[in-house]
Amino acid sequence: MRIVYYTSGISGAGRLIFGISIGNALIRRGVRCAYTMLHTSPFAHLADDFHHIKIPLETETELSPERCRTSILFKTLKKLKPDVLLVNHQWFMTYHFINELSCKKIYLSDDANEEHFNIKFNDHSMKFNSSQFDSVIAIEPFTCSIPMSRINPLIIRNHDEIFSREQSLQRIGLSGDKKIAFYGFSGHHGDFERHMEKYSFLKSDGYEVVMSSLYGENLFPAVDYYNAFDLVICGGGYNQVWETVYFQKKAIFETTSLQFSDQADRIRASQNFSFTENGADQLVDIILNL
Repeated sequence: MRIVYYTSGISGAGRLIFGISIGNALIRRGVRCAYTMLHTSPFAHLADDFHHIKIPLETETELSPERCRTSILFKTLKKLKPDVLLVNHQWFMTYHFINELSCKKIYLSDDANEEHFNIKFNDHSMKFNSSQFDSVIAIEPFTCSIPMSRINPLIIRNHDEIFSREQSLQRIGLSGDKKIAFYGFSGHHGDFERHMEKYSFLKSDGYEVVMSSLYGENLFPAVDYYNAFDLVICGGGYNQVWETVYFQKKAIFETTSLQFSDQADRIRASQNFSFTENGADQLVDIILNL
């Protein structure tokens, strides 16, 4: 079986981490398959444990009805010949040719507003068409007019796969005599620096602070070390929020303004949502039952 996960990626590594989470779940389940991540992420090296292909981000002109079959995206997908295609976020990129792909297709939707499913251009608009997919799945709790089935959030590690507190402390070089706060921002350039002054009080409050950013010194994946952290300070992105919920960490979130979603909505949803089963494992079960 050939499984292809396609997503975007302009800043940060969030959507690429979705793909890594799915890859890890396939390995956990012992699924024999050829798994490929197709993406535009600037942090491609994070996925080096898996087969992945970085392609350029193509425009509406290159993916128009007249030209889409000459696009790099279309030609790459045709070459990969997936039996199962997982599309995250970028439904509008495959819109004009997806029906020509003879495979099972699943759309994976993280939190998105109504505008995301009805993209307006200067002279036309594109509306999400559920019939292009065999299944449309929400991968986090949110409200949308598009009918979707729902699974838990996708998490890069399961509970039993991260380091113990002792292993974590040894690897980050701390004794554990003091409380430890993790300060990590990687969504956009400048996020890491923007909040540093606000949280400068942590040291005077008795915390040792471990810092991480994809744009500098990076601890990846940070969840591997979560057993050592008493407090997590991070952005309101998908992975940061749901990882802290899944691993039951005390957390403080800082939001970033986005075009097609509101991180504050995700944070509010997380306050009344708990889960023990990794959504990536649930997704693999769905794939195997297609």
